[in-house]
Amino acid sequence: MIKNCAKFIIILLIITNLIFISTTVFYKSKIDNQVFKVYTFEGENKDIRLSNGIIIIYPSKQIVNGGQIHYIGNKLGNIKFYSKTIYLNKQGHQDHILSNSMLDYNGPLMTFPDELLLNRDIGGISGEKLLSDNDIKTIKDNLCFSLNCTLDDGKPINFIVKLSVKEIL
Repeated sequence: MIKNCAKFIIILLIITNLIFISTTVFYKSKIDNQVFKVYTFEGENKDIRLSNGIIIIYPSKQIVNGGQIHYIGNKLGNIKFYSKTIYLNKQGHQDHILSNSMLDYNGPLMTFPDELLLNRDIGGISGEKLLSDNDIKTIKDNLCFSLNCTLDDGKPINFIVKLSVKEIL
């Protein structure tokens, strides 16, 4: 009776281990077959520098983190409004991927680089389909950043940086 019980337990353990191993192998192969791409980007002109930008493309989700901005130009004061935008340049048309802005109605006017020391992060966004398949194919040559600001007297100033994009995965 004890031998039969021991045989039954051994057979049950073998079956349980086989199920566990096959399930683990199945899910590992499923995870390994998921294709995703990772791009980093950065750029610089005489006034601004962008660093640590990243784009992650999963089959069902896309993530863009704009990284950080550093103002390296001459001090610019009396700024009433500014916006930071990452976009694809499509034959002269800007297809915005990520944009955020700052407008101060009542406070003291902003200055660069002081304001960007406080608001260094460009921001991030995620969604199922931020970029089309064609956008992803052309992203290395067409990703740009713009910093637009308006001075207190209404004069607009625009800084544009063509971003260097590298595929790392």
